[in-house]
Amino acid sequence: MTVPSISFLEGVIDLFNRSGATEFEFRDGDVSVKLRRDASAGLAIVSPAASTSAPAPSNALTGAPLATTKAEEVVPAFMHGVFHRAPAPSEKPFVEIGAKVTKDQQIGILEAMKVFMPVVSPIDGTIVQIHVENAADVSVGQALMTVGLSRTGERV
Repeated sequence: MTVPSISFLEGVIDLFNRSGATEFEFRDGDVSVKLRRDASAGLAIVSPAASTSAPAPSNALTGAPLATTKAEEVVPAFMHGVFHRAPAPSEKPFVEIGAKVTKDQQIGILEAMKVFMPVVSPIDGTIVQIHVENAADVSVGQALMTVGLSRTGERV
């Protein structure tokens, strides 16, 4: 049995705290680590460190905040990693520009240290812009997509 190092576990806990995930489980042989976020508190139960909020989304080229209207919301990267637009290399992307999405619908994947975390839409709406290419390295807070709000009464 190989026990993961403390620094590896600290890294996993840090990634979990910075992510929007509610649960994460790691298994390697006899070793199992399970992290769960208490939905009411917003913190990882197994970690004493407080969750830090991600910086405002910014333009990757200039570092300036992205301008958005109240009718749209930018989906930022919640951790450093590789952004995948599709579930697998040979499969079609989760969404394209113009796709209707619902709140919490998966629209991509962020990968770090072979941990895959879903990226979900924060609102009901339509994908109006995709800011990064498939398999691009992204930083915390970098804009991934922009979702336009659904108008009242509009079905998504």
